[in-house]
Amino acid sequence: MKSSKYFFVTFNTILIAITVYFSGCISSPDTTTGKLAFQQKDFEKAEKELSIGVQTDKDDMEAWYMLGVSRVEIGKFEEAKMPFEKSKNAFGLEQTNYWILKYNDGIKQFNEGLNSRKTKDSLGAVRSFGKALNSFRASTIVIPDSITSYQMMGDSYAYLGQSDSALQVYTSILDRSKSKDDAINIAKLMYQTGIKARQADNYLGALEIFKKIVTLNYLPKDNQYYETSLFNIGYCNYALAEQAVKDGKDFKPYLNESLKTLEPLSLVLKDKELLGATYEIMINCYDALGQMDKKDEIIKKKQDLQK
Repeated sequence: MKSSKYFFVTFNTILIAITVYFSGCISSPDTTTGKLAFQQKDFEKAEKELSIGVQTDKDDMEAWYMLGVSRVEIGKFEEAKMPFEKSKNAFGLEQTNYWILKYNDGIKQFNEGLNSRKTKDSLGAVRSFGKALNSFRASTIVIPDSITSYQMMGDSYAYLGQSDSALQVYTSILDRSKSKDDAINIAKLMYQTGIKARQADNYLGALEIFKKIVTLNYLPKDNQYYETSLFNIGYCNYALAEQAVKDGKDFKPYLNESLKTLEPLSLVLKDKELLGATYEIMINCYDALGQMDKKDEIIKKKQDLQK
């Protein structure tokens, strides 16, 4: 995650988040009923009436805005996109303030989730992160270009243990955010999935995941997930070579692929434990390939490392 501190967005006007204007123009009965329901915060009824009303009052931007808010409030997130798109030029300020309302509510719930985790209240944490997720989802509908809303959605999914959903969100924003932190979050989630695949002896599946990690844009080359993913590429290829031997197939291409990754990695690794494990696989690869001079060279390096 990016940080343990998550801050609220400040209103840049004194206007309330949902401002209602009655322009004085004659509206259809459905639109009028929907607006009154909206004022009374009966969003179910408002959504139903306004959905009908805007078919007649197509240029009533207030009705479109209210319809968008009503749909968000009753959880019809995807259906709220079009009304907000239609009303954004006329009601841009109101949409911004509504976004702030939903985003800040998400931050409040997210911070409560963090506090629950600190006190070991796992059920409370899940409940709070779930509420935060809904608020951040809502904020992405109101203003789709808000990268910070997507980042917080990703964090909420991650804290809820929904790694696949978190990964999907992070990946969708990486090219826009160009953020090192986002790349690291993605790498972490992918790495966890890759390790699970490797532990289940699904070496081909794990190999594909680790290869994707090391090609992530904006992931620092000295990051632990980058380096350990390279190691695991070598490890998985070596494991595939062992499987090929058992199946009576050609194992050498896998060993060469393993060395292709591990040889340059061994020149830059600073973590002694990881370097030692890298040397061990390289020694086994050279031995199986009959490259005894290189094997002896790495054995010496490993002995020196242990001094």
